[in-house]
Amino acid sequence: MIAVVLDTNTLVSGLGWPGAPSVLVDAVLAGELMLVSSPPLLDELEQVLAYPKLLHVFNDPAGVTALVRSIADVVEPTSTLAAVADEPDNRVLEAAVEAGVDAVVTGDAELLALGEFQGIPVMSATKFLEWWADNGPPAAE
Repeated sequence: MIAVVLDTNTLVSGLGWPGAPSVLVDAVLAGELMLVSSPPLLDELEQVLAYPKLLHVFNDPAGVTALVRSIADVVEPTSTLAAVADEPDNRVLEAAVEAGVDAVVTGDAELLALGEFQGIPVMSATKFLEWWADNGPPAAE
């Protein structure tokens, strides 16, 4: 199964609105993709969902975060990275490296500018869907 880290902006978009990120969230919920996260990413998700401008969409940030935690493969990164200037974005890369995911999916310009990190592609939700369509699920072992 293809494993991905969906950064916070992608998860929030996918949970709250239609579009490419929601296709990815639906694929995770259907068991077609494996979502990888970490405690710092889950903490950030809960904080973002509690923003006043999002409370009309997510009236239970802790409950939504608990749901994401229950369906994700939660890893504890063993290394601290400083690959990008925006410190929280390094948490995304740490989870990706720790789990050895197939891709990082983000809308963050600084992460997207990397293109890849330690051999892991970094791409937008739309690009990931194109990549996934071309690569499909891995063959059964």
